[in-house]
Amino acid sequence: MSTDRIIQFELARLNAHLPGQRITLKDALSSSNPQVVAKDGSKHKFERMELEYISKIVHADDWDKLRLPILIAVNPKLGRGAAEISGEVEVKVISQILGKERRDQEIVIYRPEIAVVRAKLPTTTQYFFMVG
Repeated sequence: MSTDRIIQFELARLNAHLPGQRITLKDALSSSNPQVVAKDGSKHKFERMELEYISKIVHADDWDKLRLPILIAVNPKLGRGAAEISGEVEVKVISQILGKERRDQEIVIYRPEIAVVRAKLPTTTQYFFMVG
């Protein structure tokens, strides 16, 4: 087995917790049991308090644009302790939580900031591992 195939296999294993399909904030808020099904078949439930917190940050017109969970992409090309979040509304949420100015549809955050985000949004964010 080639090195590339081994890396791809290990990445798939590391990312098995990711949802097969993400849901919008709008759908999560309207659900009595907001959750997604992961690629490994497990269920990932969202805490109602987090959904309500996010709904206060995001304008109601954008609830159908924000997909949950928000993915925190860990990529070695960004450097040690750095991760990236993509998506216009996703970046708006993270920027608001961190008190950062939103400049683009992507934001790079670092270990201390990741800790803040994960502390505030433990069920509505997930790590996504990539190769550089």
